[in-house]
Amino acid sequence: MSAVAVFHAEHAAHLQEALLAHDAGLPVFLGNPRWSEHDLAEAARQIPLGTIIKGLAPEPRGLGTCDWPKNWRGRVMIPTGGTGGKVKFVIHSAETLRAAALGLRDALVARGLSPILHGVSCTPPWHVSGFMPSIRARVTGGHHVVIDGRFREEDALPSVAFPSPGTKIISLVPAQLSRLLARAEGEAWLRWFDVILLGGSSVPAPLLAAIRARRLPIFLTYGSTETAAACALCPPEKIWAGETTRGTPLPGVTFAADTEGVITIATAALAIGLWPDGPLGSPWVSGDRGDVAADGCVKISGRADRVIITGGEKVDPARVELALLSTGLIKDALVLGMVDARWGEVVTACVIGPASTEAALRQACETLEPAARPRRYVFVPSMPTNASGKPDRDAIAQLIA
Repeated sequence: MSAVAVFHAEHAAHLQEALLAHDAGLPVFLGNPRWSEHDLAEAARQIPLGTIIKGLAPEPRGLGTCDWPKNWRGRVMIPTGGTGGKVKFVIHSAETLRAAALGLRDALVARGLSPILHGVSCTPPWHVSGFMPSIRARVTGGHHVVIDGRFREEDALPSVAFPSPGTKIISLVPAQLSRLLARAEGEAWLRWFDVILLGGSSVPAPLLAAIRARRLPIFLTYGSTETAAACALCPPEKIWAGETTRGTPLPGVTFAADTEGVITIATAALAIGLWPDGPLGSPWVSGDRGDVAADGCVKISGRADRVIITGGEKVDPARVELALLSTGLIKDALVLGMVDARWGEVVTACVIGPASTEAALRQACETLEPAARPRRYVFVPSMPTNASGKPDRDAIAQLIA
């Protein structure tokens, strides 16, 4: 038995190969074909030698565990997107994926919806949000399709057809929803679905207002790769009423907050660990700050670290700052995620140096994946600092707002 690593750029082909391997009981790595050369090389270093590559990627040269691959049947290694500047694979089993699918099913059934979940993947299948719709459909006897989630103005909106009965579900990130609502036919297209799951990044206030005004069947989701996507939902009626957007845990999910306000999560859908041998503790410390109400609902206030989430993609600011500083053209740089109505957050660089360097800085960032390239540059004579001499992020955010 051998493992499989899938790196197809075409979404339907990627998902098909991954599911074929999973059905055969083979361990599967979901590779991101859009990774930078640096991240592809890091993935090759981690994926065990002898793993079969589907698509274009460097030859694997890593080491497996002592029981690899014999005791890894049914495991799916899902990338987290290179958060922290390093590729990481989160290990899920058939059981954790099934638990996640059943948790969402049971939450929707409690609202009177069908237990058969039909799903659409319109985000890349190497992301958990693009992979899980297929798992939910398989577990619940539903149907699943892959569509182009770019929703370009020049293209007609894709036709989607599902058999009856069943709950028709689509998962979007805020940038996709904004794009659809900007089209004349977008709202009607969205209303065909019974459930619209919206996650991937924080939702800007103008987009929440649009959801409220149109009374769209949108559920705000909270989740991660480690929890196999959604582990909490904020239902549409709370958004429509203008209530505080708190997430109700899916059945079997328990939230708590530690002494520093960081959210911990206990769930049967929790991943086994990080590849190759980093187990996840349960409850798992999420890295998100927030608070948990007496009824168990959670409100997230932000990341405990500096990760920027733009259009559903995770960006490590430190990598962007390194690319800018490596030019030798500037004295200092600080990269922040600024709230943006379309992307959730937009990567913004605050730079000590002359504005004339902007073209060169943009060129230097071409080595990064597209999501990590700063969209905005602000040039300042000095970086605001706090009493301890560290960058004052709040003051800088005001400068570049």
